[in-house]
Amino acid sequence: MVLTPAEKQKRYRERQKAAELAAAKAMPTKPGYLKRSFSDFVGDRDFPFEGSLDAYGVHISGPDFLRTEIQNFKSEYERDEPVTALERAVGILGACLDAADELSVLINQYKLAEIGKAIDDALEVSANLPRGDVEALKESFAEIDRLRLIQTQLRAPARYVFPSTQVKAERLD
Repeated sequence: MVLTPAEKQKRYRERQKAAELAAAKAMPTKPGYLKRSFSDFVGDRDFPFEGSLDAYGVHISGPDFLRTEIQNFKSEYERDEPVTALERAVGILGACLDAADELSVLINQYKLAEIGKAIDDALEVSANLPRGDVEALKESFAEIDRLRLIQTQLRAPARYVFPSTQVKAERLD
């Protein structure tokens, strides 16, 4: 049977992916410079973010959150290998960043749509004002300017700075 170029490419990619997965499983789980376990480092620390998340119905911790090296927690996803405290912390950080990104896009789209409607409504009100009422026109234009400023600020990206947790130069020994 003769394979088409697309089929050859697909099989090649499958072989590459299988080789990458095998290589990833063969790697040690942490870099050589990490001597003490992450769970020992965490110790009996309190995590203030637990209360903040709990206030909105988000529960990620559990009784031994990051305090034992091998983490046991309920999940819909089954894992072949146990998860260490550091792996779980990095995973939770990534999930929170993804959630923050998705939620910020959703909230931003909502607010931009609503501010657009508010600007249109303000323009319509302004157009229907009597031309002789200078004070009302000034107030209307000031409101339109305020709404456009909000719109401009919502269109600007926000930047949040976090300490680095993973770097390219970090090499697994």
